[in-house]
Amino acid sequence: MTQTQTTENRPTVMGNLIMYTGTFTNTSTEAATTIDLSGLLASIVAGGANALSTTAGTGGGVDGVFTSINAATPSLVLNHVAGQDGTWWALGNRS
Repeated sequence: MTQTQTTENRPTVMGNLIMYTGTFTNTSTEAATTIDLSGLLASIVAGGANALSTTAGTGGGVDGVFTSINAATPSLVLNHVAGQDGTWWALGNRS
């Protein structure tokens, strides 16, 4: 059950918002990856993820990646198929 994620150390600033980006790798059977951004953002306004074309997923609308925002933490929850790798982004207010 190996899941890893990276965060780019050069965020993008847009007015009063800041965007963090990174990658995720899931070599396990887990169907979600949580990215805790509480040390970087006070709140998340929007977020998303993209699957790499070289990993699991048929593209038939029954798998792939979608993102939920856990406002209490704040964190991103990347919902995906087992074995999925890809990239993620989060736009929010600075902590």
